[in-house]
Amino acid sequence: MSGICPCTMGNSVSKALFGLRDVKKLSCDAPVQTAKADVLSRTVRHSNTMYHESPWQYLVTFRLEDGSEAQLVTEEDAYGKLKEGTAWQITWQGDRLTACE
Repeated sequence: MSGICPCTMGNSVSKALFGLRDVKKLSCDAPVQTAKADVLSRTVRHSNTMYHESPWQYLVTFRLEDGSEAQLVTEEDAYGKLKEGTAWQITWQGDRLTACE
């Protein structure tokens, strides 16, 4: 590792981990919301970070009943049933989809 001080690298990792904790805290502190929504699009993105359980992130963009849009992270099984053009009653907290019916 020429040119990179191990102390600096350790500090970067530490800052990243604390930043992740803060993001999760923000999501957990966000209110739980429920609305009718239509699925606009679905995206699978490869995440090359070590912070996710899976290297894949499943994103679904919804148009909410008030006309606004929300892109939410979901689990693979929910992603599979959320087809574009379908309508759902969704519940989310922060940027995470927690239920769809």
